Amino acid sequence: MSQLNWKQYFDNKAETHGASVKSSDYFNEESFFMQRDHTLRWLGECRGKQILDAGCGVGAFSEPLVKDNTVYGVDFSEKSLEFAAARGLKTTTDDLTALRFDNNRFDVVLCIGVIQLIEQYKDVIRELARVTKPGGTLLIETLNKGSIQRKLLRLFEKSKKFDQMYAMEELKKEFIRHGFEDIQFLKLYHPFKFVSQGAESGQLSSMFCTSFAIKGVKTFA
Repeated sequence: MSQLNWKQYFDNKAETHGASVKSSDYFNEESFFMQRDHTLRWLGECRGKQILDAGCGVGAFSEPLVKDNTVYGVDFSEKSLEFAAARGLKTTTDDLTALRFDNNRFDVVLCIGVIQLIEQYKDVIRELARVTKPGGTLLIETLNKGSIQRKLLRLFEKSKKFDQMYAMEELKKEFIRHGFEDIQFLKLYHPFKFVSQGAESGQLSSMFCTSFAIKGVKTFA
């Protein structure tokens, strides 16, 4: 789908489901909360940080971070942003391929379940890297291209969200290109509740994990 169609899609979901996590594209609410809990625990403690949630939707994923940090949320769905603002995010509509924030602005940048919707993913990663401070963390979560389950789903589910997927090493190369080190992976295995983590993608685990997160620390401006 085009960006305009995705905007309409998520505007309609927010109109229908309101602040509920059903406004996002997860298998179900249990899956959402499981992924959020594992990912934020893996991110580590955040206090007094400037955080960007890029493609924040209704703000449900970064809501736990609002209490002890300043969290900014950008999205192209204005209806979704209404609910994100109610959760305490400082919201604005923006284009993830051309963010209006200054260089080196944020201590932590999150982009959860978004890049599979955007064909220009390298432009998005470039912008997310640009607004991350040196010493700051960039964390992206997306669909695993090598997943056996995802390959089977593609036979039955024709929507764009299953067409745009990424290999772990593919994103790792982009992180390195933009000056990130200490790169780590978190692997999720829907519908199972366990996760695995480490510095290597791992051929066997890559076949079975349905989604993954990648994070790194920016080393230079």
